[in-house]
Amino acid sequence: MITETVFEKHHDYYPIKFGEIDIPLKADDIIISGYDEGFQGSDEAWDAHYYLKVDRDRLETDEEFQKRQESEELQKKWNKQRRYESYLKLKKEFENE
Repeated sequence: MITETVFEKHHDYYPIKFGEIDIPLKADDIIISGYDEGFQGSDEAWDAHYYLKVDRDRLETDEEFQKRQESEELQKKWNKQRRYESYLKLKKEFENE
């Protein structure tokens, strides 16, 4: 199952009403609504805003499944390579003792 956002709206000054959802809703849709107070950081920032979004679950397509499998396989290989490199560094460090 994949969850995707099918509707999203933000507004800086007033709350968003459910009536502004311009798509047909399904029984299993998840409606998320709230107020984000914003953030001020050294490298990034966003203003305070109201938000409303609708998430919907759907089945994963064959293409998405294949892509996810390939990505997971690459991640496993990368993780194995990282562990092996760490092993070699530790081996070298402790062989000298």
